[in-house]
Amino acid sequence: MCRGWSGCTLRHKAVAKRLPAGAPPLRNLFLISYVLLMLLTAKGAFLIDERIGIVFFFILLLPLFCMLKWPDQPFLLYVGFSAMLIGKFVYAVSSTPLKGPDENNYYAQVQSYLGLGDFLSYASEHISTYLFNSSAYPIFGLMYMPFYKLLNVSDPLVIITYNSILLIWIAYMLYALNKAYFGFELVNRRLYEGWIILGLFLSPSFMMMSSLFAKDVTCVALGLYCTYLLMSRKYFWFLIVMLYATGLRDYAIVYTLCFYLLFTRRFKIALSMLLVSAGVLAVKIGGLGLVNAFLLTAFLFMSPNPINLENWEPHVFYRSLEAVSMLVALVLAVLMYIRYKETRRFYLFCLVLLFAYACTLVLVGYMTVTGRNLDYGLGTIGDNMVRKKLPILPLLYMFQAYTACYTVKWLATIRNKRRGRHERPRPVSQIQGGAGHRHPHPSSLPEAGA
Repeated sequence: MCRGWSGCTLRHKAVAKRLPAGAPPLRNLFLISYVLLMLLTAKGAFLIDERIGIVFFFILLLPLFCMLKWPDQPFLLYVGFSAMLIGKFVYAVSSTPLKGPDENNYYAQVQSYLGLGDFLSYASEHISTYLFNSSAYPIFGLMYMPFYKLLNVSDPLVIITYNSILLIWIAYMLYALNKAYFGFELVNRRLYEGWIILGLFLSPSFMMMSSLFAKDVTCVALGLYCTYLLMSRKYFWFLIVMLYATGLRDYAIVYTLCFYLLFTRRFKIALSMLLVSAGVLAVKIGGLGLVNAFLLTAFLFMSPNPINLENWEPHVFYRSLEAVSMLVALVLAVLMYIRYKETRRFYLFCLVLLFAYACTLVLVGYMTVTGRNLDYGLGTIGDNMVRKKLPILPLLYMFQAYTACYTVKWLATIRNKRRGRHERPRPVSQIQGGAGHRHPHPSSLPEAGA
């Protein structure tokens, strides 16, 4: 289907070689042109009916999905894209994107400001007044308000189209970063990359959060984009984007550095980040904070807790399955760590980064709990774990995909050993006879004196 092409993309390798130096890539120009055409066409559909416009928008999203430079695994890609569309339809029919107070406050800005200029005036005044203490409401509004006002829509369900574009971008960015910079020992790169892409599209956590009027999917996208800017050494743009990302999440630099240090394989710096975060936690909270950080590291794999029967109710069922799959990956990772020495560096790296991130979450949760004059104890998180886990979830899917690759290798080794036991060695006479047929009459010895 994509033979002779660089993945499922519209740019042929030979065409790219003929482009003159300094010319913009042909594929990028085509993508930008199509996005503008898609928005203008979707705007007309939204004017007729906003719900019909949402369906039409997703139809137009399929060609854009195909234009990206994916790996040459079309069946897997279309399964992931179709699953994402089905999930969006289910959430649109069965739930509302305005579940909590934050979602309602974000949507209130759509209703309060009739024009984009009015909102930009309010946002610039608010940010210039409060600077680093600015509220996340106008900051996040800088992302979704132009989208809403350009399409001239007001239905809160339209946010799922915005988040779906970001989810595709997240999957593509993680794939591109792994393809270019993943330097750990790996046995099956094709399986690894395909698992990551399909995992993100099928992820119940991403499915749910991308169906809410919330900032969390945007935070993940900005974290991966900042990682890309660091890896590309575009430091000026990194500072600009990171400054904005910090306005959405105070600890955006932490999960961005987790990805950056993993792709650059700078273990000493990662270990230093862990020691600093653990030290701050010990000074601020004490031993209880470190214990909670250990528990939270495990809980990153097991959230929501599958042992709790309430987490198997219909609205949490699929996220509990995701937690079980992560727990299985963790158990298998221990076996792969013991069985294959080449995996140990990657697993140790991941655990160091996850623990450093857990220390950050514990500190943020402690500040939230004490700020509300509540009791802080063993196992206290202090916030919605699904949201706090989301920025690091791409790393967990990398962990799972890496484990899957070596598990397949391990199972293949076991199968080959069992097959070898059932196959008996061939007799020497058959080996000497060539095709395994013995001569009908053995050659006689020459007579004496002949």
